[in-house]
Amino acid sequence: IIIMLSSISLLVGCTSRTIEASLNEEFTLAIGQTANIPSENLSIKFLDVPADSRCAKDVQCIWAGEVTCAFEITIDDVKEQIDMTLPGLTDATAGQTYGNYRYKFTVEPYPESTKQIKKGDYRVKMTVSKPLY
Repeated sequence: IIIMLSSISLLVGCTSRTIEASLNEEFTLAIGQTANIPSENLSIKFLDVPADSRCAKDVQCIWAGEVTCAFEITIDDVKEQIDMTLPGLTDATAGQTYGNYRYKFTVEPYPESTKQIKKGDYRVKMTVSKPLY
């Protein structure tokens, strides 16, 4: 039982670990992971993929679909949960501005008609920058 509990805590620790990132530098998060940008007192936690209706890459669709990702963003100890959406059938990154920062991201893997995406398989590649006003 002790070995099993240790294994479970290691697995949980792997998915909830925190990485350090910098502005204008791409980083990758799995669900449950957090990226800290210490120079900005900013952290981004990838919470979930509540919706993924992207058209599979090996299928023809009338609508490209979209994927929505939920994040918890903390700026100067103020937390807020926000959703960001990326359209399907594009290699472009989506972008959203929040709290004086620009968040550009892509979501992997891309759906295929023959494969089911498990929550643990999702990854977000993100770059955070300060927009020029």
